[in-house]
Amino acid sequence: MCVPYYRAQVLESIARKTLTKLDNSYLNFAPQAVPIETLIENTFGLTIDYKYLKQFKDELGKMVYDNGYVICFNREKDDYELVEVTIGTMLIEASLADDSTQYGRLRFTLAHELAHWILHQRLFEGTGIAAAMYDADVDEDSVEWQANYLAQAILMPNGQVKRCFYSVYSNYKTRREKIKAMADIFEVSKQAMEIRLMNFNLIS
Repeated sequence: MCVPYYRAQVLESIARKTLTKLDNSYLNFAPQAVPIETLIENTFGLTIDYKYLKQFKDELGKMVYDNGYVICFNREKDDYELVEVTIGTMLIEASLADDSTQYGRLRFTLAHELAHWILHQRLFEGTGIAAAMYDADVDEDSVEWQANYLAQAILMPNGQVKRCFYSVYSNYKTRREKIKAMADIFEVSKQAMEIRLMNFNLIS
C-alpha cells in the first residue's frame, strides 16, 4: 500500500473544503468551536461508538474501514473480547467521555479519526480487516502526522485562528493567557492551540 503524500498546504485546503461541507459560509463565521460530532455524523454519515479500547488507555480511537470484528476491552470481565463492527464506525476510547477534563483531547481524537477516514480510507477499505493495520509497506509515522495535521486544521481553521489571535492579542498580557483564551474559544487543549499558533509563527 502506498501512502499518499500531502503537504501542509494541501491539508489546509482539505480542511477548508471539509468545513464548507458543514456550511458554505462556515469559514466566515466568528471564531468558535467546530461542531465536530455534527461534522462526523451528519456531514460524513459516520457513526461514533464509545468503547473501552485498551486496558491501559494507550489507544484513543480507531476507524473501521470494513465490516468485521475488532478487539476491545471489557471492563466487567476484565478481559479482551471480539466486538462486531460495521464500516464507517468510529470507535472512541470511552474514558475520554467519562472525564470532563479530557474534553479537548476527546474532540481532537474525534477529528483525528475523521482525518483518517478522509485521507486514508482507500488504503484500508476492502483489505478484509475491520480497522487499520499497518504492514511494512506503510509509513505509519507519515499516516499519523497527516491525520494529526488535518485534525488541527479542521478544529482550528486557519483564518479563524488568525482573526481570533489578533482580536485577543491586546486583551491578555502573557503568552500563556493568550493560548488559554483561544483554547477555550475553540474548545481544544492548550497544547493543541499552542502547536497551531506556532505553526503560523504567531508565537514562538
